[in-house]
Amino acid sequence: MAANWIKKGYKAFVFSSKFVAPFLLLVLRLYFGWLLVVTGFGKWMNIHAVGEFFASLSLPYPLLSAYMVATFEVLGGLALVLGLFSRFFGLILSCVFIVAYLTAHKEAVAALGTSPSLFVQQEPFLYLLTALLVYSFGPGLFSIDYWLEKKHFGKAF
Repeated sequence: MAANWIKKGYKAFVFSSKFVAPFLLLVLRLYFGWLLVVTGFGKWMNIHAVGEFFASLSLPYPLLSAYMVATFEVLGGLALVLGLFSRFFGLILSCVFIVAYLTAHKEAVAALGTSPSLFVQQEPFLYLLTALLVYSFGPGLFSIDYWLEKKHFGKAF
């Protein structure tokens, strides 16, 4: 009798988490997507300063890199907000933020094993986490991608 109660309780718990997931993905996409649009436009408005900063990090073609990063942030942010091509931009943005870690936040990457809190305190962390979540799990129920996938493939992935 107790085992049946535990089984039903666990099933209800799992169902509730599946109910929450689309809302969590929506909130993450909207919040961090909008912040990416804002920061991307900020980079566009000060593109030469961003290029100089990238040059100080010894990035190749710093001005071109600044244009690319600003563009990816604006387009990727819009993609996350709309939930359109979100997995594609989740992958692209993940690469952008990994490069940000490897160039501008080298000390946090180097100390990852000894001081993980330094890694998660860096600015790109939540953006990287959101991009990886959207890339891995998709944009969720409240997205254009979901409805396009459902229409063309019979189910959303």
